Amino acid sequence: MKKNFFPILAVCFLAACGDGDLQIEAIDFDEGSIQFCSGGQEDTETTLFFKIIGDETLILDLQASLIENEPSDDPIISTIPAQSNLTYRLFSDDVTQAYFCGEVPPATPTVVEEVLATGGSVQIITTLDTISRTTKTYNHEITILEVTLENSLGETITDQTGIEFGNYTTTEDSSVGLIFSNFNNVTISSCEVTNENITLVKVLNDEFLSFTLPISLLENSETGETPREASLSETIVFKNGTAISAVTVDSVCAGSLSDLENEFSTTEGTVSVTTTASEPNSEGVVTYTHTISLVNFTLQDLNGANAGTFDDEPYVFGEFTTTNS
Repeated sequence: MKKNFFPILAVCFLAACGDGDLQIEAIDFDEGSIQFCSGGQEDTETTLFFKIIGDETLILDLQASLIENEPSDDPIISTIPAQSNLTYRLFSDDVTQAYFCGEVPPATPTVVEEVLATGGSVQIITTLDTISRTTKTYNHEITILEVTLENSLGETITDQTGIEFGNYTTTEDSSVGLIFSNFNNVTISSCEVTNENITLVKVLNDEFLSFTLPISLLENSETGETPREASLSETIVFKNGTAISAVTVDSVCAGSLSDLENEFSTTEGTVSVTTTASEPNSEGVVTYTHTISLVNFTLQDLNGANAGTFDDEPYVFGEFTTTNS
């Protein structure tokens, strides 16, 4: 079992290790799990974390807005104590979660000694854990780096080995569960036209929406009351993909996403396009706005399992513009 250096140092500080007759017992938090005070709801708003082993606690007061539901291409760093704080406490008796989470701390146990971190940093690495029709789960690996400790006597020492504080998971509604409303304000980009088809793309962090449809559906003429429609097929398809790392429009267009965690695609349904035209500008250029919708569509996941039929109302993918120039 890996021994964390921090608690051993704390015991030395508290017990005055200069006493040659003292037998120091190594204590670690490896078996302690991360606890928090959010009523059991793991979310990105939580900032107070702690680990408890009997009468000892390791407390991390994390910088706000540091945990996010998106993969971190690079480790996220927060400095101690300028942005985050780390504290070791020794109590007079065993302590429980209620000590930290109650509105008023109980009278017992009492704090016998407290050791503060006066330097170092918190490192967080966020990765996508799972993605289903209803939820996305992220894992946040929290590590304390090069922490400097100072006891009540002003004695300091720096731990160079790093403290593995633990893993914290957060969950949010999936895009499918939200019927893609989280993409409403994302601008549509386009890939090159191939085989008379065009692929339109929206990218949001580690996810994308892509819609491959005949270029003829985006004809530069108004549709009036009757939209242009086509049945979804193997070549006319809408997709929602989630990758382990951040996604770009170029990677979606190139089909080079090799780290897809899951992908939902249409197996049936209808694409509907309504086109309106602007007045010509001073140079005679007319802008055509194409409103693209999905109607009565069914999705399947990457393994071919049914992910639901959406027939309550059309899903508006968004607006895409073309010109007559």
